[in-house]
Amino acid sequence: MHRLDMRLFAHAAAHFAVDFSCFFALWLSAFQQASAPFWILCYNALAFMLQAPLGALLDRINDTRPATILGCGLVAWGVLACAFPLPCVLLLGIGNAFFHAGGAVATLRQCPQDTFAAGTYVAPGALGVALGTLCGKGIVAFSPFSSVLLLLGCICFIWFCGAGGSPVFPVQGHPSSLEGLGTGAIMLCLISIGVRSFAGFAVKTTEGVAAPILLSACASCLGKFGGGIVAHRVPWRVVGLLGAGIGGLMMTFFSASPAVYAGLFLFNLSMPLTLCAVMAALPGHIGLGFGLTTLALFLGSAPLYALPNGYKAPLPLMLATTLCSALLLFFALRRKTGQPTQRDLRSIDKPLA
Repeated sequence: MHRLDMRLFAHAAAHFAVDFSCFFALWLSAFQQASAPFWILCYNALAFMLQAPLGALLDRINDTRPATILGCGLVAWGVLACAFPLPCVLLLGIGNAFFHAGGAVATLRQCPQDTFAAGTYVAPGALGVALGTLCGKGIVAFSPFSSVLLLLGCICFIWFCGAGGSPVFPVQGHPSSLEGLGTGAIMLCLISIGVRSFAGFAVKTTEGVAAPILLSACASCLGKFGGGIVAHRVPWRVVGLLGAGIGGLMMTFFSASPAVYAGLFLFNLSMPLTLCAVMAALPGHIGLGFGLTTLALFLGSAPLYALPNGYKAPLPLMLATTLCSALLLFFALRRKTGQPTQRDLRSIDKPLA
């Protein structure tokens, strides 16, 4: 297997392990307490808001493996500290941010326009969250020490795969029209991410049962992964408009039926597109671009923290937000030509022996 492919696979696997361990420990420690909404807010604020400044810092560093390994290590300590909610939440949130920012720079810096790489890196997180939740609630038996061993294995795997590309990594012959996207279009992408985040968190599926939780996670994971593949064949505007539009309508009108999982799949198709659009429009600042998208995710869902527990968005609001997200994507995304992928860099990066 080529080093680029191995590095991407290692970080994708570690993404699953980190998100799994975070939610496993959070449910053991803080999320089943009366103060759970406060701890959820604290964790999400640390995990999502820190990625932008960390990403901007890591953009200047050649080898981001120390940051990703530090992130995995902090998460491992957070798992071991699950008997103490405050240090547990702090360690998990900060560790999550370090891993995601470092992993994004290591795997996407050389090819920020490659939607397949972006989708592959982020997709496993949804499965990690779902399985970690089930294990933390005791629905599936799992040991904290097993989680730590999983993270240690990921650390070794990441180190073995080597460093990513340098901060300035020229790729000749593959111009990206997204580099001239403009501030307005970038803001449209970020706003669409925030709107999609609100709609995604507001939709309700059956909770507390293993099968619906796993189905929702699989739909989200496959949607992100599939969007990265489809975007190589279909104009981005079409994927964004149809995915967010049709998927959002299905989530709105069929939230109580199995069709909601198809809606979740379609709704997540545009995720790697918006991520690549923002990163490619900020050449040389991949970590910052990645962090801005996670910041938009947090800000989009933030209004829900002020609402009563179990809040369900009314149908007109869900309809308006999903259609707004689809329209924003249609006006912000542009179809690129000559899109470079990880495979285009194989002649530059050395294969594993």
